Amino acid sequence: MIKKGYFKVIIQIFFTCFYLTLTSQEISKGKCATEVPGNFLEIENINKENFEYYLAEYYSKVQSKSSTAITNVPAKIHIVTDSNGATNITESQILDEIDEANTFLANSFLEITVCEDTNYIANNNLYLFDISDDQGLLYSNNQSNILNIYFVESINDGNVAGYTYYPGSTSQYYDVIVMDNQATTNDISSTLIHEFGHHFNVLHTHGISNEPGSTDEYVNGSNCSSAGDRFCDTPADPLINSSNVSTVNCLYTGNATDALGQIYEPDTSNIMSYSPDVCTDFFSQEQYAMMYAGYHVFRGTYYKCPSFNVDFDYEKTLNCDNSMTVNFTDTSVGAIYWEWDVNGDDIIDYTTQNPTHIFNQPNTYDVALTISNGESEITKVFPQILNYNSMDFETSVVNLKLFVVDINENTWEFKNSVGDILYSGGPYSEMNEYNYEFDISDGDCYSFIIYDSAGNGLANTSWTVGGGSEFYELTTENGSIIQSNNDFGFEELTLINNQSMSLNEINFNNQVDLFPNPSDDYIKIRYQSILPNSYNIFDLNGRLINSKIINNEDDLEINVGSFERGLYFISIQSGEKMDNLKFLVK
Repeated sequence: MIKKGYFKVIIQIFFTCFYLTLTSQEISKGKCATEVPGNFLEIENINKENFEYYLAEYYSKVQSKSSTAITNVPAKIHIVTDSNGATNITESQILDEIDEANTFLANSFLEITVCEDTNYIANNNLYLFDISDDQGLLYSNNQSNILNIYFVESINDGNVAGYTYYPGSTSQYYDVIVMDNQATTNDISSTLIHEFGHHFNVLHTHGISNEPGSTDEYVNGSNCSSAGDRFCDTPADPLINSSNVSTVNCLYTGNATDALGQIYEPDTSNIMSYSPDVCTDFFSQEQYAMMYAGYHVFRGTYYKCPSFNVDFDYEKTLNCDNSMTVNFTDTSVGAIYWEWDVNGDDIIDYTTQNPTHIFNQPNTYDVALTISNGESEITKVFPQILNYNSMDFETSVVNLKLFVVDINENTWEFKNSVGDILYSGGPYSEMNEYNYEFDISDGDCYSFIIYDSAGNGLANTSWTVGGGSEFYELTTENGSIIQSNNDFGFEELTLINNQSMSLNEINFNNQVDLFPNPSDDYIKIRYQSILPNSYNIFDLNGRLINSKIINNEDDLEINVGSFERGLYFISIQSGEKMDNLKFLVK
């Protein structure tokens, strides 16, 4: 039984719009009939860079397994009764269903956490619910900045099992799932977790349209990333349902063919299909990845429980002895006890409210904070948020080259050891290349901090400036590269220590880095101290594309000219340290 506020699960990882969409799940069909708006793909494209960032973060988290902590998604339960307060569902049954859903969501590093007391709504008209009354129900009862889950006796005379809205707007009206009581209490029903999938931006396996035979995905998978559900680890689905899937053995009995004449071989076990409920018990890894990204791109930016919420801020100080001091500040609501894991090893480092930690060991770190109000616990995780390394240089000046495409997003500062801003720049109102020179003195250390207000670094790959994509580059007076990057989230900090002539970096993703990124021919692994041992390259589906044992510098150059356009992930082994990076082939 799940308790309000927190539910602990064992995580099993399967490695394998502005206007929002109403989805409705028909009991007779077993799955939902979805009306996807025409601008669904446009919304995804607008948020493409953010999606790529969180997808890469998900796969990196899966591969590195640096922390098992998951993010709590706050939800509020609303139970609609008749006018006398009678209902055929109990709070306990609902919590059991959320419990079951959480066993799936754990693979997306998410967990539904019931927040606040259950809201009971006594209304005969809403008890036997018609979707035409949707606004009347939701506008009058929704709690803002939280997932509202409603349970009614029936929807549209029992023809609909549940519905939700796709993400893309912060309007509280769309932070909703409406469930039929029968579909909730049915032991074999996958309705609720199916609707969670939609709520976090996962399409049906048959794609956008619900017309039989309308899917545009080929059986051979050659257009899997742009057709059907846009996932390549879910086979093409002609819109399977109880008429062409056996409820005895769950085999597809149809003989429909795609546009190339190939007979479909759909996955009847996928929860996001129309397959009978008795058959559905599976999400693919790409679906799990999309739920993770969909939540963090849209819902995670504003979902929080007003009476019990975990959050924190932090300030980083780069020290001239090549260490890093981080001051953590708890900003939680309702906490009386705190547990900090500041280095992602699943060991509690501090139980004070606002700890300070000095990092002396170069590495990449997850930070997780768990709070308790005396009855329940919730957790917030910042994956791979802290990283610092060191290397030696000799120079009297530092040069900055900056390619800017996304206007009015980027600013930067160059500071001395006491925090004085010696140079600064941005925001930039024009797409252009910008060049600067910073004088540095012996016996001092300096910080360069670059910011991106959109949180995607200099990662615009749709436009180019001067023949190259967005990035920045710090070099010495003789042209040696100190730091170069384009994918750093909201900010990246670099310490240049002119006392010992060393560099100390803090960024969000990379210990080693890749350059140029994106590329259409060659990409090179750039390391900072120890020659890496090996690398493995995976595509977006988790398939191994290339691997190599690194024997010398020549092995660090990777030919990607034969790769298809798209996003890839590389795991680089350096001693006992594993760095997981992403790169784009254009």
